[in-house]
Parts: sequence; C-alpha cells; structure tokens
Amino acid sequence: MSRQLSIAVISLYALENNGVRHVASSLREAGFSVTEIYFKDWVNNNFPWPDEIEVINLIELLRERKIDVVGFSVRASAFHRMAKYLTERVRHALGLPILWGGMHPTFMPDLCIQIADYISIGEVDHAVVDFFTRMDDGEDVTTAPSFWTRRGQTIYRNDLAPLVNLDEIPFRDFHTAQDKFHVEGTAVTQGDPFITNPEYTLLASRGCPYWTCTFCSNTVTKPLYEGLGKNFRLRSVEHIIQEMEYAMALCTNIKVVRFDDEVFPIRKVWIKEFSEKWAERVGIPFEVLVDPRMVSYEPLKQLKDAGMRAICMGIQANDRVNRDFYHRPVSNAQIVEAQKVFRQVGITSNLQLIWDDPFSTEEDKDELFRMLMSLERPFELYLFGLTIYPRTHLARKLLREGLITEADIEGVNTHAFKQFRVDLGFPRAKADRRWLALIVLMNKGFLPKSTIWKLYESDYFKDNPDPLVAFAQAANLVKMAGVAGEMTLRGEMTPLLIKRWVNPRSLVTM
Repeated sequence: MSRQLSIAVISLYALENNGVRHVASSLREAGFSVTEIYFKDWVNNNFPWPDEIEVINLIELLRERKIDVVGFSVRASAFHRMAKYLTERVRHALGLPILWGGMHPTFMPDLCIQIADYISIGEVDHAVVDFFTRMDDGEDVTTAPSFWTRRGQTIYRNDLAPLVNLDEIPFRDFHTAQDKFHVEGTAVTQGDPFITNPEYTLLASRGCPYWTCTFCSNTVTKPLYEGLGKNFRLRSVEHIIQEMEYAMALCTNIKVVRFDDEVFPIRKVWIKEFSEKWAERVGIPFEVLVDPRMVSYEPLKQLKDAGMRAICMGIQANDRVNRDFYHRPVSNAQIVEAQKVFRQVGITSNLQLIWDDPFSTEEDKDELFRMLMSLERPFELYLFGLTIYPRTHLARKLLREGLITEADIEGVNTHAFKQFRVDLGFPRAKADRRWLALIVLMNKGFLPKSTIWKLYESDYFKDNPDPLVAFAQAANLVKMAGVAGEMTLRGEMTPLLIKRWVNPRSLVTM
C-alpha cells in the first residue's frame, strides 16, 4: 500500500548510521516515501559546527523533496545543541513538524520534547511504522507507544512498545540510491555515501549480557524495558547470512565486516553454525568485540578458522577503577589471560582503554601501565576519552561524590566532539601527558620494552613530558604509516578514512 506522507530522516555526522537506515527500511516497507539525508561527517577525530551553506543546502533539499515531517537522529547527547539549532532553522524556514529519535531523547525525554514536536524513545523499528501510519491516516498519534507528542504546553507521554524480534527487522536498504543524499561543504550529493565503503558494519545482537558497566547506555535502557522483553537478543545465524548475501550483491567493495555488537555472542551452538555458514556463504574477513569474562580458546578458534582476523576487547582501566567506578568485575589477571588466549588462537587483539576520568590516581595509572607492559605483543591499543552520558549510574555517582558538575555531562559538555579517541595533542596535566606518551609507546613492536622501561624510570620526563610526547607522536606516526600501508594493500584505505583520522598535528592513538 502506497502512503501519502513524505518523511525525511537525517543522520548527523555518521554516514553509516544504522538507526537511520533501519528506520528508513521499515518505513519504506510499509509504503512510505522516505528521504535519507546524511548531514556532514566527522573530520580529524572532530565534529565541526555546520557552515551556513550546509544549513541552507539542507533546508533547500527538504523543500525540493516536498517533505512533510523531518526526523533527526540525535544519537548522542553531545549533539543536543547542534540538533536544537538545526531544528530551529528548519522549523523557521519550512514550518515542518520535527521528530527526534536516538539515544539522547531516550536519555533525556523531558528536555528533548521541549524542542521537538515529537520524540521517540528506545527501539522503534516497528513502533515508528505505527506512529507514521496513524499520522498518514489522520488518526491520533498522541497514544502511539514509544512516542511522546507536544501540543502547545501539553505533552502526551506514552509507554514503550515491546522489544522487537531482531529477525523481523528489514535489512538496511542499499538499493534505493535515488532517495539518499549527503550534505557536506558546498555539495549535495545524491546516492548512498557509504555503499562503496570497504568496511561493512553488522550487528549479530542487541543489548548486553554484562549490562552493569556504569558508563554505558545499557544502564539506562535496560531498566526501561523491564517486563517488555529480553534485553540481550541474538539474531539467527541464517538471518545474518542472508543480510550479507543481500549486501554483497549491492555493496560490491566490501573487504572486511566489523560486528558492532556490545559483545559478540559466544554461544557454542550458535558459534558453530555461524562459523560454518560464514565460511561457506560469505568468506569475507571480519572483526568482533568481546568481554574478558567470555574469552575462551575453542569458540575463538572456530571464529578464526571462519575468517575472523581481529578481536577487540575492552580493558577500560585497572582493577580498582573497574570495580569501584565502572562496576566491571574484571581483574588484571583476566586481561592477561585473555591476551594469552588471543596469542594461542593467532588473532590480532585491539585493546580498548578509557582515559580522562576524574577518579584514577597516579597509583591506578601506574598499575595499569605495568599490567599493559606485561602483555605479550603484538596488540593494538585504542584509547577513548571518558564520555559521561546523562542519567547513567556513573553520572549519578560522580555528581553525588562531587567529582563532576552538570557541566561535565554530555549534552552540556561536548567531550565526544573533541576527544572521542584520545589525541596526544589535547591539553592535559603534565602527569597525564607522560602516562599517555608511555602507553602509546608500549604496543610499538619496533621499540624494545627495555627502552620503554627506561623512559618510565626517568625522573626528567616526570617534570618535562613534552620531549616524551613528541617521541610518542613520532612513533605513532610511524605506526600509522605502517597500518595505512597494510590497509592500502588490502584495498581498505579510502578518502573517507583519511578525512576522518589523518591529521599529522593531531594524531589519535594507535
């Protein structure tokens, strides 16, 4: 059935925005005309404010497409101010009703409904079809599950729709290029801006079996769904393989698949079926993320034999910080043991750390450094700045203890715009600059550990970290050049990646 309503869904600074793509697919399947707009992308680990020409081009595109309702994906609270600005500009120019969806409205619904005319909360893969069907039929939307509506000073708040069966969600749509646009700089480009990307992102699950990490959005979303379905859900292996078969027919440049799950499902029967079908019907290298508590040899070996080439694992911090602040019962010993398993399997490990927190002491950082130095090389290191999301357990704890103010929480703060991945050039205290320089050096295989220990023991660098930081920057540049060379040989280096990450004056850690 063809619907009359013309809907625009707008992704802010994310060409691969899976939320926008799934919503667009669900609405198209229900007969709606949907325009996907990918508004800008990040540059050099940064999210620059939009230029006036970009805002004008967005408004003119909405006008030309004869859009009836505009939906903004506000996927992170750091985008609050920008989404508010764009909402006001679009409303002033076109007078269109505005819907906000994504994690930020889910975190802060009472704040967001004061700006948007409608907000969606939580998962809306099915609920969004119900909402727009009511609107298209002229029926009452104020009772639509998972949606809030503002009419003047009156706000209609509704309970959440049940969690969805992941196998019932339509695949992301890669075959309607005429309804997709990328707005960036002075250009408005028609077509899917991500279809030629060599990295394809995929989800095998939703939710997290270890949902108690205090910094994570799951501590907010899981309690919302009590009684409405199982939080951690798996897709069937067959559904995943069928999606890949669909994607490979249209996205003909896929060189690697990255699973974006909170943690990749390690269940024996599921892993066995997945490994067999992936090797037989897909055959593309892939990467997954695991938790130290789930690492064991046999399932990882099966995945390696099926084509897994790398594995990511969150370390986050040392024992005390993980236990007392992040509520992650993960010990240093577990991390060391997990790295041994990765080496036995013969898989590259990408280890993730959280930095820039307000509670790690010098003793904590020293313990973390020593534990990392004990790990067998090779391994990669990804350092992320701590993002304090609103209403999470961590935000509430730090506010109670006076370690942060409301200004430090995303939405007011825009930490994620500046330090999503840690940058050695970012201004920090002297001691932190030294620690970061030492940590950046430790996974550089061309640098003996004995040299790093000497740098660590030097009193000079404790008072004068700048030469050490410069040395770490140089080593990082060498490492990045090697990584870029390998990616080029595999056909994975693209102008998009260069634009996102490469800035010799401001290198992210690797």
